[in-house]
Amino acid sequence: MSGGKFDLPARKLLVQDVLMLKNKGGHWNYSEDGLSFNVSVLWVQGQVVACKKDKSEVCLQDGDFKINIINCRNIPGGNSWISEGQYVMVVGGVEQDSSGKRAVRAIKMADLSINAVHQSTWNHEVAEIKMLMRENPDMCR
Repeated sequence: MSGGKFDLPARKLLVQDVLMLKNKGGHWNYSEDGLSFNVSVLWVQGQVVACKKDKSEVCLQDGDFKINIINCRNIPGGNSWISEGQYVMVVGGVEQDSSGKRAVRAIKMADLSINAVHQSTWNHEVAEIKMLMRENPDMCR
């Protein structure tokens, strides 16, 4: 099926980038660093610094920035493995809650704690994809 939110790859963004997204006519837009593109599905990584008792929602920290990850009880494989201190990746969509705070509605989560390389290279991965997008504007579509 064409035209769906999964037609494009998830956009790798830092949590600080997600917090700067603007909602333009129902579409979340990134417009920084000489780039401008819509974000329907994103990929973030960070450390779980808090989670609800039922693990339906967690707070993810990436550097100095935090964001709530919601819908964790509906991820494939369940959420029983989630715990504070883990370094995780989250693929999901951007939402704004009733208080105006940004959140990510999880579609998929994975524990990346087993290998410290995931955390140490994350900023470089995001910087690299932004560089590639500046060099290849067609990637911003």
